[in-house]
Amino acid sequence: MDKKEAEKSLEEIKRHLRETEEELRKTGVCAVEIQFLWGILALVGLGLTVFLLGREWYNLIWLNWGCIMLVGSFFGYRIAKKIARMTGITSFAGKLIGMVWIGITVSIMLAMFILWATEYTDFFESVVALFIGVGFFVEAFVSWRAFIVAAILCWIGAVIVGLFPELVNTVFTFLIFGTMIVPAVVVKIRSRGKGL
Repeated sequence: MDKKEAEKSLEEIKRHLRETEEELRKTGVCAVEIQFLWGILALVGLGLTVFLLGREWYNLIWLNWGCIMLVGSFFGYRIAKKIARMTGITSFAGKLIGMVWIGITVSIMLAMFILWATEYTDFFESVVALFIGVGFFVEAFVSWRAFIVAAILCWIGAVIVGLFPELVNTVFTFLIFGTMIVPAVVVKIRSRGKGL
């Protein structure tokens, strides 16, 4: 292979890499719909929890969050399938992030069941924040680096809720807005400006 052919091949490889990067960016922009969905569902779940606590219907809180998890999983899966159909992309990074979040969802559901069955619920909210922090941590290294901030916020929130359980609703409201809803809206707005 002579120098011109090598340079031509190198340029072709670079072009394919740029195209792949652009397609992954489009996939990531579409994936914030799942993040927004979970943020809205978490707010609904938190609101229902406050309502149920006010009525002293403690046993229904677990049912509330179980339903939130099932609804989120169902519609999250449907959105993920829609994204795959729209973009035609199924990347390793996308599969990895999806599997991490599925694993976290299953882990939270199992922790919720175990804590409900044992009636030891003191640190449940901290455990949830820790799991979600791990999801954002992994996602920061695979897709959008800014998710590292979301991971750190979740971990700080877990510590605050563990030490000051009376702040759980305030901390979780902040975490939902600060790590799920606001970033999803920002990404969507930025992507519209770039035509994605």
